[in-house]
Amino acid sequence: MSKKIHEKQLQSILFESPKGIAELLKSAAHPARIQILALLLREEHEFSKLMQHTELSKTALANHLNLLMKKGLVKRVARGEYILTIDGKELLNAAAATYKDSTRREEERRELLLRSYTKGLIEGKKLNKKIINKKTEYQSCWLSYTGAIAGSLKALGVDCDTVDVGGYSGYAFLINVSKGVTCPSGPTALPPKTWKRIHKGTESLGWTIEHYEYPHDYPAKEGNPTPQEIEIAKKLFDKIKREIDERDRPVVLWGLIVPEYGIVKGYKGNSYITSTFRTLTKKPEEPINFYDLRAPGCIDAFFFRDKVDMDATEADREALERAINFAAANVPILGNYVGGPTALDEWANVLETLPEEKQNYMGNSYVGACVAEGRWMSREFLTRLAKKYHGEQLKHLQEAAKCYEKGWKLMEEFMRIFPFKFQGEMKLEDRKKGAEILRKVKPFEEEAIKHMKKALEE
Repeated sequence: MSKKIHEKQLQSILFESPKGIAELLKSAAHPARIQILALLLREEHEFSKLMQHTELSKTALANHLNLLMKKGLVKRVARGEYILTIDGKELLNAAAATYKDSTRREEERRELLLRSYTKGLIEGKKLNKKIINKKTEYQSCWLSYTGAIAGSLKALGVDCDTVDVGGYSGYAFLINVSKGVTCPSGPTALPPKTWKRIHKGTESLGWTIEHYEYPHDYPAKEGNPTPQEIEIAKKLFDKIKREIDERDRPVVLWGLIVPEYGIVKGYKGNSYITSTFRTLTKKPEEPINFYDLRAPGCIDAFFFRDKVDMDATEADREALERAINFAAANVPILGNYVGGPTALDEWANVLETLPEEKQNYMGNSYVGACVAEGRWMSREFLTRLAKKYHGEQLKHLQEAAKCYEKGWKLMEEFMRIFPFKFQGEMKLEDRKKGAEILRKVKPFEEEAIKHMKKALEE
């Protein structure tokens, strides 16, 4: 290992050869190439072994190795066999040491920041605490947006439930699944434009909503948030505290549990007091430190601002139009997801064709529970809507409700095969039965959309 270069000599090298040094750093600046260098350091020398561990294609691995050899970090010693050069080892050592030091410094900064926040919150041995006066509870629901919003609106005096939220927002009518995998993200992985429509529909229930968004993963990397991220979380915490102190109102927040919405109904010290999805899994509601959010995609918060009077007939018409668009996926959908009736085909194909070891039991069972609940909500909402109207409107709303009832009962059967839990078996026989059920649901979805369109025309 070479000795540490004197500062003046280091400056001279950097100024004389900036391009060469940049090219050297660039040659290793790829996760796959770092992985290759690490494997060679572990004395995994054979091309076939490197392919196996990196899961790269033959061509991709060859290209990475050629670049590393060109820069003198790797050397071929025989056909299909490679070793790490001294330069390669030194570059790895320097990079790892620098990364370790920077990570340690970042952790120290984080701890110092947290201590400074916590110090001002403690009065003797007593922490500042407040819970809003209105009884506020998450409404039992798999679709956490509807459960959190319904619980908050009830606390604000609105006579509503999860069916009203799911129906007027349009959210209950949408089926959304990820392509190629049984992933739990489908029910919430929607683009901002689609969420904006959901929020607009939610306001039909009588309160305007102020939306706060930090449009990045929090934390950006697995593990602890950075000091910069903690500062962002602290500003939101202060905003929510003011809402509780000055307006005595709940706030709906994404990231209290992964990946779900929940209600902040108070605070204690530097922690949120919450009511969340945990009620479904019978887990206790522990206070959540303001910096301990787990918010994939973004930090999302909803503040209830002004009470408004809505024209009931106009709200119903807009809700039905929204239901049609969400059910048919005539709304923006992310590129790696499939929405509407077609999503059921995608889901069924994944269950049948993806190898068992790549299936995600929790994801499959969670999406199944959400879709089943969405069919039930859609049936209930259309049944309630039908009671307000007559003639052809009544007929088509009732027929659409019947379609959703059939879809709901089929999804209940799906849930008996895949009851929600975090781990479970995904046998091919069960997956084929599940796929068959999903394909049976599809025509009922399509038929329901036709009847809702006719009801809207009337």
